[in-house]
Amino acid sequence: MSAKKLILLVLTVSLLVMSLSFTANAAAKKSSSSSAPAASASSVGVVDRGEILNNHPRLEQVRKQLANIARQKENEAKAAADKETDTAKKAQAVQAKRMELAQEEQKLMGPIYQDCEQAVREVAVKRKLSLVLDKFVVLIGGEDITQDVIQQLKKK
Repeated sequence: MSAKKLILLVLTVSLLVMSLSFTANAAAKKSSSSSAPAASASSVGVVDRGEILNNHPRLEQVRKQLANIARQKENEAKAAADKETDTAKKAQAVQAKRMELAQEEQKLMGPIYQDCEQAVREVAVKRKLSLVLDKFVVLIGGEDITQDVIQQLKKK
């Protein structure tokens, strides 16, 4: 597997992990801060997190930055690996650059995830929803607020 493909794979996996942590973080905050009784069907919202993320106004800019950083880290990894003769040290050099890329990704994507979470919260408050779930875990019911959340993001 080429270094470029490997970096793209790591970037994709990192985005997936961040998406999952966005959901877990939102659920943990909701469960720890809410002492409300069990939600009725009418007070449950559902969202498509992927669609919300893909419609964030700054996402394309951040993706371009990440692509540039990934290319830079790939070049740095190749240069570091070329300097080493020991296979283990080459692997360590490449791994170090992957970690740097992951840190950069967290730094750039963190505010995007926070914006998405905040927009979901704002729409939920406006709609008086006591619970918001990912629509891919809901079979029946819930009010889809995805488009409202996207509009809220665009206002900022």
